[in-house]
Amino acid sequence: MKIVFGGTFDPVHIGHLRMANLLAEYFSVEEVAMMPCYMAVHKQGVGASSECRLNMLSLALENDRLLSLDRRECLRGKASYTVDSLYELRRELGDESLCLAMGTDAANGLPSWYRADEFSGLTHLVIMSRSSLQSGERKMLTEKLELLGFSQATTLKELKTTAVGKFIYIDLPRLDISSTYIRKRIKQGLSIRYPVTDAVSAYICDNALYQN
Repeated sequence: MKIVFGGTFDPVHIGHLRMANLLAEYFSVEEVAMMPCYMAVHKQGVGASSECRLNMLSLALENDRLLSLDRRECLRGKASYTVDSLYELRRELGDESLCLAMGTDAANGLPSWYRADEFSGLTHLVIMSRSSLQSGERKMLTEKLELLGFSQATTLKELKTTAVGKFIYIDLPRLDISSTYIRKRIKQGLSIRYPVTDAVSAYICDNALYQN
């Protein structure tokens, strides 16, 4: 089983790292691959270049045996879509189980993603849901995913023994930290020690990122 955790990581913070570690432990896999996007198609404005975001992730993942860095989207050097990466991963993995991990906000927006109707033939989805997610909200999200061709798994075994086409909700404890919060503190000249690793903090400072 391979688990991919994608995102903008602008910048990567300890909330991202903790969530990825919890994913690895929850599914008992050797590692979780963190895959930064080259361009944030579904977001307006990215504060740091793909090169800088890739470098910060590389620094953040040093000495973390449970996390790896997947550079494929940034190395393309052009606008790319998740579906392109899923096709590449599918060719690499053959019949091995592939899981794309995302939060509920991303999952709710999935129908608007490029060629989203092809995802169910390429991957499983792991939805990292909030404990505050209401039953009605979950029902609506479930219906969206089913319309895209996914069926809900009730056990982890279902994801591990099939290659694609399932989704599952998992409730992992989250830290109340966001990249937006970190960028705001930098603009205000406030400390970002602890929300990001020391290496990432030093990189941001050395490269004067997020100043304007």
